[in-house]
Formats: sequence, C-alpha cells, structure tokens
Amino acid sequence: MAGRESGGGPSSPRPSLDSLSADQHRILAYASAIGSEFDFDMLVAAMRVDEETLAEQLEWLVHARVLWERPGGGRYGFIEEEFRASVYRSLTESRLRVLHRRVAEVMERMHPHPPPEILAELGRHYFLGKVPEKSFEYNRAAAHHARDAGEPAAAIHHLERALVEVGALGAAHAPERGAIAEELGDLYYATANYPAADRQYEDALRQVEHDQPRIRARLLLARAEVARENLDRNAARDGADQAIRLFEMTGDLLGTAQAHRLLGRLAFQQGAYRDALDESMLALEILPPTPDPRFLGRLSIDIGNAFALLGPEVQPVAIEWYERAVDRLRAGRDWVELARALHNLGVAVGETRPEDGLEYLAQARDAAQRGHDARYAARTLLSGVEMRIQLGQLEEADRDNDQAGRLLERLDDTLGLGQVTLHRGLIAERRGQWDDAERAYSTAVEMARRNRLIADEAEAQFDLARLRFKTRDLDGARDALRAATEMSLAELVPRLATAYAELRLQIEGPDAGAAGASRRTAAADGDPAGERAA
Repeated sequence: MAGRESGGGPSSPRPSLDSLSADQHRILAYASAIGSEFDFDMLVAAMRVDEETLAEQLEWLVHARVLWERPGGGRYGFIEEEFRASVYRSLTESRLRVLHRRVAEVMERMHPHPPPEILAELGRHYFLGKVPEKSFEYNRAAAHHARDAGEPAAAIHHLERALVEVGALGAAHAPERGAIAEELGDLYYATANYPAADRQYEDALRQVEHDQPRIRARLLLARAEVARENLDRNAARDGADQAIRLFEMTGDLLGTAQAHRLLGRLAFQQGAYRDALDESMLALEILPPTPDPRFLGRLSIDIGNAFALLGPEVQPVAIEWYERAVDRLRAGRDWVELARALHNLGVAVGETRPEDGLEYLAQARDAAQRGHDARYAARTLLSGVEMRIQLGQLEEADRDNDQAGRLLERLDDTLGLGQVTLHRGLIAERRGQWDDAERAYSTAVEMARRNRLIADEAEAQFDLARLRFKTRDLDGARDALRAATEMSLAELVPRLATAYAELRLQIEGPDAGAAGASRRTAAADGDPAGERAA
C-alpha cells in the first residue's frame, strides 16, 4: 500500500487472532471499534494507557503486518479490513457498548465544536454505545448536515438512528418522533423510495394531534404527492382536497397554493392540460406577496408544462416559463428541481432544435447528479433519445435508451419504462426491423393501458397505426388509428395533431377530417408527451 509501512517481509506470516496476547487483543479491540483507520492520540486516550507502552505494541503489530503506519507517525490502520471485522465480531455486545461509549467521550472532548465528519462519528459511537440522549443529538445534527450537503442517503442513515433513539428517550421526546418521521419521508421521497416515504408520513400523522391542523394538512399533502407518483389518482385527489380544507381553515396561503399545484400536476398526468394550467394559475394567484422562490420556480415548471402541450402556437410561452424556472431555481441552488426545469426546457427546445435540446439535457443531467437524483439523471437520457433519432444518431439513441431503461428498472419508474419501450419501437422502425418495432409499440400500448396513461396509450396506438400503414397492414392500421381517435389523440398530444390528420386522411380517405397544427416526421421523431416531467 503506497505510503504505508508493513514492517515485515513477504515471508512474515500474519499472526492469527488467537495467537495475540491479551494486551494486543485489547489494542485491536479498541482500534476496530474506532474504524479502519485511527489516530494514536485517540487510541491512547480511549484506552487510558501509557503512551510508550502503547507505541511499542503498535510497533510490533506494524512489523507483524497487522497494521500499517502512515509515514511521519500518528496515524494507523488495518492492512486487511476482514481482519478488523473478525476482531470486531469476536467482541461481546457489552464490551462493544463500553468501547464505543469511551471512544465517543474522548472524541467529544477532542472536538468541542465538531465538524460534520466528526458529528457523524459521534452519532455512530454514541448509538452503538447505547447513550440515547447523545446519540439522538449527534445523529440528528449529522443528518441535517448531510441533507444540506446533498447527501440524502447519509441523512436517511442518521435520521433512522435518531428515530430509534426517540423511543428510548421516553414521553418527553414523543413530539419529536413525528417531526423526524416527516423529515425521513421527505428524504425518501427525494430519492424516489415512495413506499418508504409513505410509511414515514403515515407514522408522522399518527403522532400529530387533531389540534394541529396545519401539520396534518402538510402530511396529508405529502402522502398525496406519493400517491400521485404511484399513479393512485383517487388517493392523491382525496389527500389534496383534505389538505386544502385544513390549509384554508388555518389561513395558510402557501399550503393552499401547494395543494392546488398538486391538483394541477395530477390533471397534467391524466392529459387534462387546460385543467392543469387552471390549477397552476390558481396556485400562482393564491401565493402570498413574498413567496418562496423555490416553490415559485417549481410552479413555473408546471405552467410551462401545460402551455407546452396546449399546441405549438403557445410553445414560445412554455419556453419562457421554463427559463423563468431555471433562473429562480439556479439562484435558490435547488438542484433537483433545476434538473427538472432544464430537462423540460430541453424537451421543448429540442422539438425544433434537437442539438440545442441535447445541450439543455446535458445541463439537466449535471444538475440531477449534483442533487443525487438518479431518476432525473435517467429521464434526461431518455428524453434525448428521440432527438438523437431525429439527428440520425441511432447507435447513440440505442445506447442512451438502454442505459435509461436499466436505471429506471432499478427505480421502478413505470412512466419512464413505458417511454423506453416506445423508443425501442422507434429505433427498430428506423432500422427497418418492422416486427421488432410492432412488438415494442404493442407492448407500450399495454403498459400505458395497465397504468391508465391515456395520452401515452394514444401515442403508442398512433405509432402502431403509422407502422402498420407503412407495412401495408391496412386493417391493423385502421384498428390502431380508431383506438387513438377514440382516446382523442389530437387533443391529448397536440404535437401529433397534423401527423395524425395526415395519416387518417391516408387510411380513411378525404372525409376523415383533420385536427391540430403540430407535426412529427414520418419516422415519428419528436418529444413524447409522457417524457415531459410532471
């Protein structure tokens, strides 16, 4: 290991755990509790032993190739992590409790104003040392630092420990249980773990008294957001309606606006874009005079989304709203929502300028990675697929689609996976693989139908009809086009209105009529409505 001294030659056998003396085993027990690496000063203070004696024993362990020593001294570590783990596993729970408590006490004395990394270690040692008050204090502080640093997984880890300690602290800390559960729910929601988020919100609701309507409203709205993500629209609407009643009762303008925003997003998800715009505009009117800029940025995205799907004539208005959202969210350093704003801006611009659209999507992916949001990182890849198809970059489109599919499968993102399947059809069609394209489009139809995504199903039926007409399956083309017509494709997906009218004219004759004013190429290039992030 570079920069480390082992002290022994290659032929020097490493001693077994059983062959160590009692003093050596005690040293390694403390060291294993501290971690894979440790400082001499920390070890000598925790063990309360003579410095020279400890230094001699550590020297022997370095020469025996159990430990390494950093050049210059003072810092040691285990050469093999498995050996450290075997030492740690050999200790009883009572012994470990004593070791971790003593290490925590020394660490606390050495760092009266602990930086974030020491906060995390103090939380760990006091938790394992079974000191609930200290464990609760340090784990909660470490969670807040991790959250603010954009490290949700670390924040969740510390808050889960804090939640355990609340039960051990008794009735005096009972009100804090609900607050921690809500924080955990927010973190799980941010990482797209919706089942865990809902469990935490439900737990938080159980802790809230009925004379706290504002908190109840906030939690009901949070559960409604989870229901919307899970495509449980009835539960989402019921939760939002309950939240609105409570927010209005308490005069909470921001809360009321947030609930109407959710109703707008729910309408958008169902393809009711005019209703979505009306709810979003109502939320904008309700906002207090000095609204949270982050919420205003998020609402601006929703308004842009609605305009983007109300037809090409208002597309410039949609782009203006997205640009406003980008400015507000970038100023607020809200990376996750900034990723969403840049994503949707890229989708809108990419309909006519695919190269520029891909550039915005690359910025969106950077923001998503900065915000540790794997779902949006995947969706930015996904949204660029049709732009790459339009540019003739089939290999890159196939690569990005597969990578997005793998990420979305891990996240169980139903909406995104439907678009992955539709894209497989578009790519296969461009390659002249008609059978593969038809299978993909048919699968996309079934996926959308199963999840009651009417706009997505109508679009997939249109692609199926277009492909069948191209391959001279006229009866099959009529069936698919009839299904798209019955679902009001031209109204649900305005950008396909002109292409739909042309295909209908070709299949059904001059009496079929026309609808809309947006166009997609014969190879079905463009921006799928289902990819515009709601």
